Amino acid sequence: MRGLGLLGLVFFATGCSELKARHHAREGNSLFLDGDYAGAVREYEIAEQTYPGLAVVALNKGLACRQMMAPGGTGPEQEKAVDCAIGAFTKMKELSPEDKRGDQLYIQTLFDGDRYDTLAKIYEKQLAADPKDLGAINGLISVHSRAEHFNEALKYTMMRADIDQSDAEEQYAVGVMIFQRLYQKGGADPEKAKFDPRPDPNAAPPKRKRRGRKAEPAPLKIPPAFTVGDIVGAERVRLSDLGLKYLERALEIRPNYKEAMAFMNLIYRQKSFAYLERPAEWEPLFNAANEWLAKATQAAAPTPAAAAGEAGTPPAAGETAAADASKPGDAAKADEKAKQAQAKP
Repeated sequence: MRGLGLLGLVFFATGCSELKARHHAREGNSLFLDGDYAGAVREYEIAEQTYPGLAVVALNKGLACRQMMAPGGTGPEQEKAVDCAIGAFTKMKELSPEDKRGDQLYIQTLFDGDRYDTLAKIYEKQLAADPKDLGAINGLISVHSRAEHFNEALKYTMMRADIDQSDAEEQYAVGVMIFQRLYQKGGADPEKAKFDPRPDPNAAPPKRKRRGRKAEPAPLKIPPAFTVGDIVGAERVRLSDLGLKYLERALEIRPNYKEAMAFMNLIYRQKSFAYLERPAEWEPLFNAANEWLAKATQAAAPTPAAAAGEAGTPPAAGETAAADASKPGDAAKADEKAKQAQAKP
């Protein structure tokens, strides 16, 4: 009888603790709705200390902490809010593992709080368990893209394309990603697109020297300069060749892929910028760019029947990515329009 009495007291005390915890949780909810998120967190913490088994309290505490996070914010207060939200959602996952919201909010908070190292470890662990886990690969692409780790983001974008080599859009995504990098790192200068390193056919002929001496060579043109941080030389060539490789794969799968043709043109132009001081090597790349431009233009041209039925329909973004680049100066227009082209996420 004495044992039963003690057991009854335990249940009674537990019941009272839960009631008190729910009272504080309700106070926290009221403060949350009033916009007093710090006050709400204090009430939720009292509820947790009183009765630590309520998953809903952990959920609401995490949501209140997220409200105190500033988009793109830094500093101690931001880090404190992020830690608070991550801790709350971690506890929610432990208390209620069947509730998918806990894991979803945990991952989202890591992204919003710029906790990229933690996210990378999570997805790397998943990928180690299954090397073809596209969810983990996509997660790593997102993490490294947002962290501005280009080489890592490219690595996993290529991995995704290599897993399914029958998907033209995955191959295309690699090419677009590389073009965007080249464009941002030294390839956006319109002066480079206008520059023709070949001798000017309209220039005055070089002066002849006296008998027995060679004629003066034509003066070399001075190309537009790259700046610190630009991708130049062998690295520009390497990246360009990699982008062309994946675009060629896309075209093997889908021969009339006009967007891939347009980016073949654009990457050949980006590659040519590595040879602005070497006209003999620049010219074949410039010609190849024009050949792909012609193919893209032809592929984008509507058939007579389609033209009659869709007169006045504006072209899609991919169709406008390539401009008339039959002259070096016109290629600048192609590069400018390519800003609007987007890779598959």
